[in-house]
This record gives sequence, C-alpha cells and structure tokens, in this order.
Amino acid sequence: MICVIDRKETTVEYRAGCLYLRKKGKKVQPIPINQLDQLVVYGNPLVQTAVWRNLAAAAVPVIMLSVRGKPQCAMLGSGLAVRLPLRRMQHRLADHAQARVEMARWFVSRKFRGYCLPLAFLSEAYRLSRTVEETFCSQRERAGHQLQMAVSVGEIMGIEGKLAHNWFELLTEVLPEDLRFKGRNRRPPRDPVNSLLSLGYTLLLSEVRRTILTEGFDPSLGFLHQDYPGRETLALDFMEIFRTGVDLFVLQWIRATSLDSASFYYRKSDGCRLSKRTRPLFYQAWAGQKEEWPRFTAFGDESEPRPLRELLVGQTARAREFMEQLEERHVSKTAPH
Repeated sequence: MICVIDRKETTVEYRAGCLYLRKKGKKVQPIPINQLDQLVVYGNPLVQTAVWRNLAAAAVPVIMLSVRGKPQCAMLGSGLAVRLPLRRMQHRLADHAQARVEMARWFVSRKFRGYCLPLAFLSEAYRLSRTVEETFCSQRERAGHQLQMAVSVGEIMGIEGKLAHNWFELLTEVLPEDLRFKGRNRRPPRDPVNSLLSLGYTLLLSEVRRTILTEGFDPSLGFLHQDYPGRETLALDFMEIFRTGVDLFVLQWIRATSLDSASFYYRKSDGCRLSKRTRPLFYQAWAGQKEEWPRFTAFGDESEPRPLRELLVGQTARAREFMEQLEERHVSKTAPH
C-alpha cells in the first residue's frame, strides 16, 4: 500500500504500530505501518519524530516532495546494512579502473535490453512506423557494439546518453502534439510527459535504494555514475536497469487515462506538475505497476511480469555474482601476498 499525504494542515502521529493522519484535529482511519510499501509526502505537514523512527525501523521508504518543485526531493529509509564483506568488495572494485569499467558496462547493457518493452508498446498502441522503429533498433545495436569496445566509464556514459537521446527523439515523433513533448527536460519538467517521467523515476529510485540497503550494498558508491557528496550513485546505477519500465508505465498510463487541462498545472518556476485531483489516479496505477513490473529475458524478449521488489532483489544477486567474478579476475591477482 502506498500512502500519499498531500493535504494542507495535516498532522501525522504514531501509536501502537499505526500512523494517524489528522486534519484540523479530526482523526482519520489508522494506517498500520506493516502494510505500507511507501510513504509519499507533499509540502510541509507536521510529523512526529516517532513516525520517522518507526518507518525507518520497518524499512518503509519515504519520499518528501515539495509542492513548489524546490528544493529537490528527499528520501528516508533504514541505515546501512552490516554486510561488511560485500561493502568492502564493492569499494575495492570501485577503486579498480578496469573492474569499474566492466561493472558500468554491466548496468548499461541491461538498460539497453529494456528498451524492447516500451518500443513494443509504441509499435502496437501508436502504430509506430517501420522506418522509425528500425532506425532506433539500429541505433541501439550500434550502441551495444560501442559499449563492448568502450575502455572508460566516461565513454560508456557518453554511449548511454546518446542512445537515451535517440529514445526521447523517437517519443517526440509518436506522442500526440497536445502533450507538448519536445524531448527530455527536468528541474523543472516543462510538459506532462516529463513531469510523469520525473515522478516515476523518483518513485523507482526510492524502491531501488531500499533494496540495495537491505541487500547490504553501500548506495553512495557506484560504478557508472560519478561520485558526488549527497548523491547515492549505486542506487542510480541500479535504477538504470529499470528506467525503461517507468517509460513504459508512463506511456501506458497516458494512453489509458482521461487527461484534460485540469490534470496538470503550470508555473514558471515549478514547471509542469500533476494536479491534486489527478495524483490519486497516478499513484493507484503505480501501486499496481509495482506488483506486475514488466520484464525481459536475457534475449530481450518480454516475459511474465513480476513484483518490482522481487526483480530488484534478483538484479542485486546477479550484480553480486558478477562482482565476485571481477574480484577474482582483477583484484585478487593484484593483491599483495
């Protein structure tokens, strides 16, 4: 269950395993913490510190979003897990140039495979022309070859960024003009599609962060994204694998939902945002998407959907196995005896 707090003058209290939301002193139905998958908070409600402590203890991810779009969102969760051998291996590999390149390639190659899912939807729902589809498939194939030949993380980032640009260019050609999508933009997003993509990526990042903490990784030290104070780069690395799932979700939601001029609001400083009236529709659909996340096989074919959390755990396990291989191949051979 996802709980979204977006009402003004709301007070949130904790008692006996439950959250109690009150507006102007009026009590509402208690929400058991053990039934929460995620808490999303808009604006500035009054929240007891006991709420944050018990949410963290229960490993319930929290996203705090500003209604005005600034400052950037904040995320809360439980502290680092205590699997020290795994975290030490992660740090050793991040310090090894060749191992870091191979890990960065590992993440991006999985993202490239994921494009097959939204591409198939566009082909069916929007009657994507064969020329446009073949052009992007050729670009993806070329990027895949370049990825295998890349010798630095910077080169890999450039290859990934170029294909992402090609992908969003494709969307500009097929999405209806009334959505005003002219390519990817953010901080702030300037059209409905970018607004939904940004929100979807934020929700995904919260799920990714929760999983890699639970599985024992250090979210602050990644391989693909550059380290930066306050930036959890490993969470961003893992998120790349699932980004195309958000793209597919947004495309499907736009197609299936009756949207009008009141579905979004626009401000110069804040960009385009979902209106309060439309947010419940989005979060309800997102909750369903998390339970039936689209996935692909190793050959790029669509397979039966599975819960997002299950897929995240599976990818962290595969990453750990690959890291162990890199440790044996690169780090162990160079370690002093």
